[in-house]
Amino acid sequence: MPAVNLSEAAAALGFKSRSSLYRLRDAGELAAYLRPPVSTGGAQRLELEPPGLPPLREHVARLIRLQRNNEARHDRAQRVNPRWAELAGELTDALAGCSGLQLSAAEAQALAAALPAAMACSWGDAGLEWLRVGLADAGCWWAGPGTPPRPEGTGEFWADAGRWEPAAPMPRGPELWAMVAAMVGGMLGGPWLQLSPTAAGQLFEQMGEALADIREGARWDQERWDRHEVGLYLSDDPGDPGTATWLRERLEAGRLPADLAEQARAWLEAPAA
Repeated sequence: MPAVNLSEAAAALGFKSRSSLYRLRDAGELAAYLRPPVSTGGAQRLELEPPGLPPLREHVARLIRLQRNNEARHDRAQRVNPRWAELAGELTDALAGCSGLQLSAAEAQALAAALPAAMACSWGDAGLEWLRVGLADAGCWWAGPGTPPRPEGTGEFWADAGRWEPAAPMPRGPELWAMVAAMVGGMLGGPWLQLSPTAAGQLFEQMGEALADIREGARWDQERWDRHEVGLYLSDDPGDPGTATWLRERLEAGRLPADLAEQARAWLEAPAA
């Protein structure tokens, strides 16, 4: 598979912007995947599936998970939200009858952070799904759907419209995402929504990341997002065809603020590097 520029790599990985790839590249984490520009002064390229290495998608996913885990461990001692003290009290009361356990706020936070990984190691995906459904049933809206209120009704529906096989769970993988894509497309209207298995998997991951970020305090701001995204594109070398197309489309649609529109025109008029 030929190497692609960072814009194309971000799109292939399902990222809305290239900021994560820029950050990893500048930290030296993508050195084994980087390829030289096609021409002098051109844009760097990334190999999506280099021989002898894990695919770029797997490599980047692992790095992002490690960064988040390291940040969480680093911050744990310095930042303990007061709500963890409330949770510690609730857990202590619940466990007092059997063990007399007394939890501090930091211990409650550490327990909550460690529980999913421990369940994943001991019970696998089924254990994590059990935890997620339990959180949803307890009122955690960000955990996704809980236990169906009438599972027998669900079974009756799919017995008529498809197949109902509760005794044969399907592991996560291409076959699962192909099934999800077909079911979501059918439930939401059919022909106008055609999801590929890859898009279904990316949608799941993006939804999970968005909900996790919102839970931590992130909030969407369209104007700030537009400025952030345009700034990334304007950092590319003049002459990059993908960037030129992206900027022209938004200029013609009037989607750039006046100051950024002026910068975009200057970028488009600049000689290729």
